[in-house]
Amino acid sequence: LGVEAVRDILQHDLQEGQYFVTGRLTREVFADDCRFVDPTNDVTGLSRYLRALELLFDPERSAVELVSIEATSEREIRAVWRLGGYLKFPWQPYVEPFTGTATYTLNASGLVQQQAETWDKSPAEALLESFTPTRGRADSWRRLRPS
Repeated sequence: LGVEAVRDILQHDLQEGQYFVTGRLTREVFADDCRFVDPTNDVTGLSRYLRALELLFDPERSAVELVSIEATSEREIRAVWRLGGYLKFPWQPYVEPFTGTATYTLNASGLVQQQAETWDKSPAEALLESFTPTRGRADSWRRLRPS
């Protein structure tokens, strides 16, 4: 697949599949040994990343809004998104919607070899939210849902 086709698949997986909160992505566009880096985690391996996603956000009470996605070169795609909602921990921590950028780097075979994220919140803020009980009170994540 070319970079434009991979971009189209990622666009669908982010908008429709909500893969940051559901884990539903098109596995065929990711290398098995893909590296996933964000300000609080660094995971190598598609299966390990998907297992981590399954443990994180509650897909019924979380959402991703894709702001933009573009192929920036023959081997790079950049997506800007907003994400918020509840984590699956017993104390129901709420993650206030935040903006992030994912840079997808493709290998020579046209597969995503790395997904590197930056966020507009610090790792400390993200970790603090993860350990702050909210008991299901906040709902600003709903405005992120596609209509």
